[in-house]
Amino acid sequence: MENRELAFSTFLKLLELAEHQKASTLRGFMRGGGFNYWRPLQNLAPDIVNGNLDLLGIQNKVGASAKGHQRKYNEHALTNLLKWVGRRTISPRTQPNKLVVKFGNSGLKVRLNPEVAFAMGGHSYLMHIWATNNPTLTEETLSMGLYFFRHYYRKVGGNDVQFLIFDTVKDRIFAEFNVLDSANDMLIEQRAILSSMWSEISSGTGAPSTPPTTSEYQEDQPHV
Repeated sequence: MENRELAFSTFLKLLELAEHQKASTLRGFMRGGGFNYWRPLQNLAPDIVNGNLDLLGIQNKVGASAKGHQRKYNEHALTNLLKWVGRRTISPRTQPNKLVVKFGNSGLKVRLNPEVAFAMGGHSYLMHIWATNNPTLTEETLSMGLYFFRHYYRKVGGNDVQFLIFDTVKDRIFAEFNVLDSANDMLIEQRAILSSMWSEISSGTGAPSTPPTTSEYQEDQPHV
């Protein structure tokens, strides 16, 4: 079976998609290659939190590395982040090392690399920035994503940190208190679905693997 490392935004997208769309997206991974559409956002978001980038700076720097719709959507996300930061008193913090963690035993892994880290109101935060127009993330997907995100960073010593997802498309913050109680159970179900699909697609056998049991999932996945 092939190993595949997913960016966190790609992971959220897969959680959100209907099953036939999940399968289509996973089959697309077998073609190889790839293009980091959100590189300007990832590179420039820390500068906004640091207070080193204004609106004109965003337009100039994104324009130097992206064109067309890529420029438009990266600029939109960064501009919304700039507005959000401008309404608050925050202090930048050192970003943590990225984590790459497995999602099941089929070869799928998720890369956790939050775009910004900051302190605000006496608390420390790590924030992932979602900027993709399609699909729109539901409360269920945001709950699974933030639950997963929080679990793995807390395992490496982030007990004093709070976690956020900033949906720049809807201009909304999803925080830990928004996470549904069913997040862990939903992740168990999604892990079974995606692991089975990826095992079938990457091995080329045409036969889906046996879904993991609940206990197997909970050994290496978020659980409360």
